[in-house]
Amino acid sequence: MKKYILILYGFLIASCALISCDDMLDVDPEEVLLTEDYLGDDKIEARSALFGVLSQMQDAVEQYVVLGELRADLMDVATGAKDELRKINLHDISENNSYVNPTNLFSIVNNCNFALQGMDTVAYENELLPYYVSILRVRTWAQFQILTNYGKLPYMLEPVESTEDLNDEYPVLTFNQGLDSLINNLLPYSNIETVSDIGVSAEIPKNDLLLGDLYLWSGDYIMAATYYKQFLDYYVNAGGGLYNLTQTYGIEYSGKNGNYSVSTNNWINIFEEETPGSYEYISLTKYDDDYRQYNTAYETLVTEVKASIASVSNWSVQYKYYEDLAFEQGDNRVLGSYDEEGDETWIKKYQYDYFMYTRAAHVYLKYAEAINAAGYPAHALAVINNGVFDDSVTVGATRFIGNAQDFLNFDQSKYVTTSSGGLQTGGNLGIRGRVGMAPRAIEGNGSLTLADSINQVRSIILEEAALETAFEGNRYGDLVRASRNFSDASIIAKAVASKFTASGDAGTAAMLEQKLSDPENWFLPFSIPDNFVLVTPDAEE
Repeated sequence: MKKYILILYGFLIASCALISCDDMLDVDPEEVLLTEDYLGDDKIEARSALFGVLSQMQDAVEQYVVLGELRADLMDVATGAKDELRKINLHDISENNSYVNPTNLFSIVNNCNFALQGMDTVAYENELLPYYVSILRVRTWAQFQILTNYGKLPYMLEPVESTEDLNDEYPVLTFNQGLDSLINNLLPYSNIETVSDIGVSAEIPKNDLLLGDLYLWSGDYIMAATYYKQFLDYYVNAGGGLYNLTQTYGIEYSGKNGNYSVSTNNWINIFEEETPGSYEYISLTKYDDDYRQYNTAYETLVTEVKASIASVSNWSVQYKYYEDLAFEQGDNRVLGSYDEEGDETWIKKYQYDYFMYTRAAHVYLKYAEAINAAGYPAHALAVINNGVFDDSVTVGATRFIGNAQDFLNFDQSKYVTTSSGGLQTGGNLGIRGRVGMAPRAIEGNGSLTLADSINQVRSIILEEAALETAFEGNRYGDLVRASRNFSDASIIAKAVASKFTASGDAGTAAMLEQKLSDPENWFLPFSIPDNFVLVTPDAEE
């Protein structure tokens, strides 16, 4: 069988290996192998290279979820959890823990480098350019995972093809340097579409969202908001309700005079067993046993981790809302998030056939985070509550029309439908509005400063992200980013501690609150050899 080069870096296992490539995406494995004599000079080889790196993203799911959720406040270990998971949960993490091992992420980076180096993007009237940018975006995604999990980025843009290459000197970028470098790598290709004719477009990270995330982490909130909105406009303006938080995945109530009940819960259909909600999912990875694409993460995620008591409590104190009345406690998203029997709970968002990395609600939540931090908390709160044309928001500067800033202006004709009298009859409903939950408000009178409002809305956005996207792999990153961008370690420290307080473990809660008050403890342990040299930090670092 053909082979493709999979370099396992010397500082990880000190060896160079050739690994068989059997687990590809939706095609015969024999067709998608990156060979040792790969040149990348035609579409067949470029396609093989792309399938090769996408197959490795399948193997990243378990680590992505465990590190993204179990270190945070919403996920806990189940009774039969392995010891490594228990240690992740307690932030008692050593480099020997397999969940800390970055081998797969670095392998993705190296195979991307190998593919990119050999690809001729000029030949054949630039027909390989979409393959080039697709692989570049996969590499950026993997590098971004390394940076946000380990706090620094060993920066390698050339492929490691032999053990001798491992002796070369390589730079290690600080957090800010890593963000800047990844942004600069993407920008020249922003207008180039990814591959769209071989059925894997959903597996390839979206350029606008990568840039939005990188700018959000860097604290450039206007650029982050600009790219998130650019992404939404592109797809929503195409019509059909794609990514528009409409009633497609909403809640329908019935009843009158305050005696209401849920008649239809469409939100749970986002996480259908075989295929995710088609108007909601953006990026995902697929599995298919027929092609030996086995979902090795599934068993762990449905049997060894569970919803934390703190997360269950979050949903229980929310209020359902209909006809301008908050009428009953309990969140409608519970049914699609977890289930319980006795003292045991299990998570319902994981399916064997796929894992969703990104969906529409993630984009709106991060757009709200960006515009709030940029100084527009009223706009951000509207996105969380009833959408970009929220009738409860004062007409004028706090509406998403007629603003001086383009990233705040939405085309009403594309995002909503209205009656002849101008009232909204459909379209964008907002995060809470879509699921029939009572709108949130900031507390205080007219004496609140802008900074006070921003801080309150920031907390509301984090709370809403917990309710909407629990267990999807984002939570720990959300907490680190908020703590880092607002220079407030108590955000993550108190959140993680709350998981143990809710379960009655005050001692662990106090220990972790103190530990996570030091930003050095937010990131995973990662020993780097001497030939990887830290670049002189920027002044602000």
